[in-house]
Amino acid sequence: MRKMLLVLASILFITHFSFALAADPNMGKVQPPSMVPQRGGTIPQLQLTPDYLYKQITALQQQVAGLQAQVNALRSVVQVTQNGATIQAAYLTINGQNNLAMISSKKINLTAGDDLTLTSGKDMSLQSQKDVTAEGAGKIRLKAPQIKLNDGTQPLAVVGSSVSGGKVINGSVSVFVK
Repeated sequence: MRKMLLVLASILFITHFSFALAADPNMGKVQPPSMVPQRGGTIPQLQLTPDYLYKQITALQQQVAGLQAQVNALRSVVQVTQNGATIQAAYLTINGQNNLAMISSKKINLTAGDDLTLTSGKDMSLQSQKDVTAEGAGKIRLKAPQIKLNDGTQPLAVVGSSVSGGKVINGSVSVFVK
């Protein structure tokens, strides 16, 4: 009886499997693993199908086209020669988040066709190992609550100031000389 039960169970199993296989012919086939490599992974050397290779080549062509567009945009703004480089754009921003240094062993020229503004959120220093010249075709204005020439502490004589013994008695309260 047990033999017969085992035979019947086997026949039932085989029949059931046959019907399932008839309904889905791909059921018995093993699906190949995905051919898309993970970031940092390697391309599997299993089944490089033409469809997979076509998709990969198409994706690479799109990336190359994007990179070529970026290079062309850079070439329209940046010209590099053996002797130097020029960046030319309608609007140009150079942003050094923490520090920006412009260094030249010879000259640095800042030229503006209209206005030139130098602005600092804190102290500003202008130093030279030789002379400093401030020249304007019009007026030169120095504006501050207090102006010190050579770190002066003596008031500067102005029209109407009292001077005694070579010292200014009641001169400017905002301009001091040494």
